[in-house]
Amino acid sequence: MRMRPTAQSAGQQLEGEQQAAELRAELDELLRASRYASQRERRLNEAIRATPGRQRPEGELLRQLAQARTLREGLGARCRQLSDQLEALEMRLRHVPQEQGPQEPGQQEPPQHHRRPEPAPPQAPPPPARPDIGALTERITTLHRSGARDEATELIDQAAARLAPADTALLVGMLARYGPAGASLRLARGTARSAPEHAVAVLAELRELGLAEEAAELFHAFWSYPAASVPGLLSALERAGQNADGATLLWEWGSAPTAELTSLAACLQQHDRPGDVRTLLRQAAGRPTADLAALTTELPPALATALLNELAALRPPVEIVRLAAALDGAGSRELYGQLLAALLADEARHRTTLAALRAAGLPTTPPAAPRSRWGRR
Repeated sequence: MRMRPTAQSAGQQLEGEQQAAELRAELDELLRASRYASQRERRLNEAIRATPGRQRPEGELLRQLAQARTLREGLGARCRQLSDQLEALEMRLRHVPQEQGPQEPGQQEPPQHHRRPEPAPPQAPPPPARPDIGALTERITTLHRSGARDEATELIDQAAARLAPADTALLVGMLARYGPAGASLRLARGTARSAPEHAVAVLAELRELGLAEEAAELFHAFWSYPAASVPGLLSALERAGQNADGATLLWEWGSAPTAELTSLAACLQQHDRPGDVRTLLRQAAGRPTADLAALTTELPPALATALLNELAALRPPVEIVRLAAALDGAGSRELYGQLLAALLADEARHRTTLAALRAAGLPTTPPAAPRSRWGRR
């Protein structure tokens, strides 16, 4: 049985094909423009990275970078929208209604049923528009100058929570150049309240743009993280290749109050980060003797043993004697025994320290293990 299109369906087909051709032409033009915007964004990034001495980039470069990024993302969103429209149109063209040809004698005309045309597949809504960074800078500056400083501060805090890392860094740079005093530092510092992965990404972007002061402000804000959040922050820094930053944080934590240091060491142990635990304890080994005596009593047993091993390896004999005397005087027999065991494990290396212990009247033989009442009498 032959099928032939009706005059109406043929007209629809021709009109649809013409529309599809126009969409393809517009899509090709937008794709070329998007590639050009991407190349311009890359060249501007390279120009900023090449700033002599990693000084602050020029405000004009930052403004052009923001414009190029906005253009590239807007073109990308429009390309996706056109692509969805073209796909839906081509699907409809493949299902244009056809008319059945004339029936042969003796054939029964099949019943005709009115069918609704299949609806076009739903199109994804266009992505929400992102702010223009220059206009946001101007808004913050205008509010501040007009005396509405609380509103300006609120707008900065909202930007810290909502902007993508690259946009946050651009806004920081614009505020540093054109905004009110301290605005760029507040924005950088406020980013620390977001998720660790986001904050670490902003830190990398700030350094990429040469915004050293603001990057330092954000990094210093990491020091205020509670102990329970530090393992996640260290993991984010590790994934971003910022291992040196993680080590610096642990060195800083090594001088934290005893209770906070103990809490962090326990959190790191629970998150299976033995390397970080050792880095933290090695830094803690430089604390005053009185702090060390209190720290060993508050740490979980396994961590206390690890700290005593670090102390035996790092501290000079005179300080080991002071620590041993403090532990012995406090009746911490088990901890004293662990310190002594760490020294006796390499007796030749610690000969001077053992001699100093004997001279101070402190025992140099491990205490006998308590006998079970079920053992031999």
